[in-house]
Amino acid sequence: MKKYGIFIAYAPTIDLRTEGLGRYLSSFLKAATARGDAHFAILCPSWSRGSVLTLCREADIPGETYSLIGPDRTPLLYRFYQLLRRRSETEKRRSPFQGIWDKLYPVAVAHAEWLKGHIASTRSFTALTAFILYCASLSIPVAAVILGTRCVRRSRSLTRHWLRRTGRALWRSGSSLNLVSLSSVRFRLYEGMLERETALMIQSGNRQSGISAWYTPAAFWPRVAELKEPVLTCVPDVVLAEFPVGFARLGGLPMQHAYQTVASTIRRNKNFVTYSDHIKRKILVEIFGVDPNAVQIIPHAPNDLSRPISITGFADNEATERAYAEMLLLGAIRKASNERYVSTFSNPKVKFLFYASQFRPSKNVITLLRAYEWLLRKRGLGHKLILTGFSHYESVRIFLDQHNLRSDVLCVHGLTESELAACYKLADVAVSPSLSEGGMPFTFTEALSVGTPAILADIDVTREIIKEPALREASLFDPYDWKALGKKLEWAIQNRSTLYRQQRRFYDDVLARRSWANVVQEHLEALDELAARKMVAVQ
Repeated sequence: MKKYGIFIAYAPTIDLRTEGLGRYLSSFLKAATARGDAHFAILCPSWSRGSVLTLCREADIPGETYSLIGPDRTPLLYRFYQLLRRRSETEKRRSPFQGIWDKLYPVAVAHAEWLKGHIASTRSFTALTAFILYCASLSIPVAAVILGTRCVRRSRSLTRHWLRRTGRALWRSGSSLNLVSLSSVRFRLYEGMLERETALMIQSGNRQSGISAWYTPAAFWPRVAELKEPVLTCVPDVVLAEFPVGFARLGGLPMQHAYQTVASTIRRNKNFVTYSDHIKRKILVEIFGVDPNAVQIIPHAPNDLSRPISITGFADNEATERAYAEMLLLGAIRKASNERYVSTFSNPKVKFLFYASQFRPSKNVITLLRAYEWLLRKRGLGHKLILTGFSHYESVRIFLDQHNLRSDVLCVHGLTESELAACYKLADVAVSPSLSEGGMPFTFTEALSVGTPAILADIDVTREIIKEPALREASLFDPYDWKALGKKLEWAIQNRSTLYRQQRRFYDDVLARRSWANVVQEHLEALDELAARKMVAVQ
């Protein structure tokens, strides 16, 4: 059995299950381990171990077919961060009197009901006077408790306010001297932690014996070049190079650093793989000057989501499957950011459009929102729009608030694979307005695999795959024209069955012929070639 290495060094906040590259890695590993002749040593940071194990477990990847290597104990700084994060995610801080109040409240309510009943039903003036005097006597301690509680709260609020003002003043004074800035300190602390973690990972990887070659599924980690065995670096895309202005607006120093990291990774490595001819020619060769002979194109296979929601053994499997998907859909909607609205949402048969993607400048979400708002307000569309990004992404948040769309556009996040599959299955149409993708958008095959048609932005990578003119006309739209997207969505909803049949034929006849076993085979051939080259060079 041959042994290969996989190198990943994602940030602590990344949940691989919600990332496109995570789903890609899951499909890759599942197909690789099914061969029975390959073992993968996954070299990852200590904080990613749980995420990798969960990803593999949900994909039914046998534990004996892979192993985790690298640091196994998380850094103290990360543990401190986790502690603060857990504290912030708990319910709002309770006052010191909250526990006492929780016990006294039901007693007080019962006593008040008793008083109200006796005052309302008494027929004696003397008894009524006694009850009134009793209520007056109770008001004094109650008022004292309320006043005391407010004083305590006020003093705590003033103290916190003073500390915040003092802290800000100190940070401003430090920043004015060019000595310190809060964001730069956080960023440098994180970078220092990641740098040290990566160094430990490299040491661990180089101590492993029997690994023929390494594969890294992204170009985010320059130090992967320090591994002693050959490395095959996957470059899915470099959107920071294609959309520099959009990404610069998001984060200044971190985004600049991210681009420099990708550029450094490409410069330090010698062997590359990518999913499409567009990324090879336009990005690696033209922008970064990579030798075209050092880049292999290995397209990914269709991403089939039918398995997580497949039901068998019932009299009507389709009806049971749909009922199960509807239950999962409600669970997914409960994760939407508009908690007040979705907490009482109970319509599993709601009509909706679906776009599964993180929110980034290249994903073109605002164009989709403009098209949807036009369909909703001008064309009488009765559908919701479900997105899988965070609603606090600034441009999305502003658009939703300005157009009063918080109850129409539901931003869900952290979906399980089953919930994602259910959203695709129950959507009327899936849409991908993205301006840049490394290969065929996952949206297309994920939707078709569970019976839903999809429309896609007319960009280079989609035209590489969809070459038939009639299918292009039916499936693609101009991603720079929100009204063209709106009209295409309206047409797709009205012609859903026809569009699905047309796309499904293409899926079955062309796309489904390529399996993840083919993808793995081509990658292993590339890795074996690198290993053989090293052996020849050593001899």
